[in-house]
Amino acid sequence: MIQGQFRSVVLQVPAEISPLKFRGHLRREIQAVQADVQSAEEIVVVRLFVLEKVLFGLGQKKVDSILNGVVEKYPNIQRIELEGLVRPLTADEMQEAADEAQATLAALSAQVMASGGKLDARGK
Repeated sequence: MIQGQFRSVVLQVPAEISPLKFRGHLRREIQAVQADVQSAEEIVVVRLFVLEKVLFGLGQKKVDSILNGVVEKYPNIQRIELEGLVRPLTADEMQEAADEAQATLAALSAQVMASGGKLDARGK
């Protein structure tokens, strides 16, 4: 059974962050998200926007390792959805991404409530 409040957080890694500084920057950002959690039952989904040059500089295995390590370390972070970017998002695009993420979580929350708090492995 799933209990707790769903919350979505949209983060964008600044353009000046290099592949070498990515892990440290992400950890600081996720620590801030975790510190903002209101209860142990809160479930947080992070939508992370990163420039493709950073992702290519790290390689897929390294990126996967970093993201998995963050999810394992912080109990309220349910998952991190990674989006590669060619250019940084504008403020309007960030707001649009936040609105989309919130709508997705609202739909998921409604689905959970309709099922009595139970979801299968596919999220249904």
